[in-house]
Amino acid sequence: MKRNNTNTSTTSSTGSTAVAVAPPPMFAVIDIGATFIRMLIAEKRDTKEAFILEKAVQSVPIGRDIVAERRISNATVEQCAQILKSFRKLLDEYGIPLDSVTAVATSTLNRADNSAVFLDRLANTSQIVFRLLDPGQIGYYYHLAFHTLGRGRAGDSYDKGEAVVLEIGGLTCSMLCRKEGEIRFVQTYSLGTLQMRQQMEKGDFRPRQLVALADGRTHEIAEQLRNNVEDVKSFKLFLMGREMRFAGARLRPDKNNAVELDPATGVISVTVDELNALLKQIEQASTEEIVREWRVTYQDAELIAPALSIAISVARAVGLKSVYISSLSFCHGLLEEAVDGTPWTSTMRKHVLRVARATGRKYQHDVNHAEQVTKLALQLFDLLQEEHGCTQRHRLILEVAALLHDIGAFVSAHSHNIHTMYLIRNTEFSGLSSEEIELIAAITRYHRKSMPKSSHPEYAALSPGDRLVVSKLAAIAASASPSSPWPRAPSPSTTSPRRRMTTTMTTRTRNRRATPSHRRRTARRTATAAMPP
Repeated sequence: MKRNNTNTSTTSSTGSTAVAVAPPPMFAVIDIGATFIRMLIAEKRDTKEAFILEKAVQSVPIGRDIVAERRISNATVEQCAQILKSFRKLLDEYGIPLDSVTAVATSTLNRADNSAVFLDRLANTSQIVFRLLDPGQIGYYYHLAFHTLGRGRAGDSYDKGEAVVLEIGGLTCSMLCRKEGEIRFVQTYSLGTLQMRQQMEKGDFRPRQLVALADGRTHEIAEQLRNNVEDVKSFKLFLMGREMRFAGARLRPDKNNAVELDPATGVISVTVDELNALLKQIEQASTEEIVREWRVTYQDAELIAPALSIAISVARAVGLKSVYISSLSFCHGLLEEAVDGTPWTSTMRKHVLRVARATGRKYQHDVNHAEQVTKLALQLFDLLQEEHGCTQRHRLILEVAALLHDIGAFVSAHSHNIHTMYLIRNTEFSGLSSEEIELIAAITRYHRKSMPKSSHPEYAALSPGDRLVVSKLAAIAASASPSSPWPRAPSPSTTSPRRRMTTTMTTRTRNRRATPSHRRRTARRTATAAMPP
């Protein structure tokens, strides 16, 4: 039965018909992780906030298959396909079209040899196409989700000071450092509850030894915190992840005795001693008892203790006495983006550029030169909009490439554009996909000397459309760079685009005439003409 989602009108006693009121627009977000598939159905209210109507979560052994065999088993593929079929029926009941559904999968799926086949199978079954999110993109969506914490609650100040969001997943841990509401650092670690569980089973560890086991695995996380947080003693640590939401609901049960921490709760504060006491309770209980008392599946019950041990280990390593458990996930960040459209020109652009400038300072580039090249490149981009036909997303890609075009000189001044490409390809930009980072790297590769060639592997690997974009943006970046041997264009503020092109052609001709061989020929002709008859 289809749920009522149609416009309604009423008729008064005088026979007049009232104006029909359209229902709020509804949309959905689906995400596939290492241990579950989740769908959130929400509607956009007048307050420009996403109000969640329904939440559906199903546990799946994707991560277990990847850890055991590096591929997703046929049984798991079929299980996921059936789950998506049920999700599709629920979408039809709400009357939500597929173009209002955002479907994503975490990058952990890339560890499976058959990840592409898996996603194709799901698309054929449900007609829902999933896109893989890179770690930097997930960090950005956690940042968007963080904005909803404490919204509308007086006295909450989660956006003030330094805060670290640590999401404990099945195969990875993702860390996001924020200060005064802005992204400062994003990192993903190959540490998850499934690896901890596997190591515990192989080594025949007892649950009480989990924290000691985690101490050896969380050393890198603690070191990154010390290096990137200004005041280690006063920052706030927010723990996210499904197992942590189970623990939060257990430590702070609500009136409904929910299994997971209610999103309406937002965030709770707990002490590290409380987490340790809860871990000891789990140590003394069997898996069957946890399943019965916590009302979770066997798969989830086995991962609660590893998640708690990771959280306790990180908190103790940096000397924290209390932490926060959040009911949110990066899926709520996707909802925020769906409500606001695509906030590329505001929030994400600001964070991407901050990362770019921080990367430039890290590699000691010439800040004034980079900013001047960027300014000229953007002016050329805007003036030639009709000619190149690129989007605002491409404009941001050009802006980042212009800011970082010379960082390779940190490695070597010789062929520094090659080194720049390598450094950019190995930098994590929160909010940008790996494909967009490849475009930025390619643009910096061709901002001087060499033109794009199909014999270059990094260029040949791009799609035909991306190759064209790289050629256009690299030409703009080269024209804006004073150090480039390409012909310099006059100031865009004083010359029209078409006049600029004509002037560029003239400049190119002058440059050819300025070669050493041309000067020698001119000198000989001048000397001959000056000889007396």
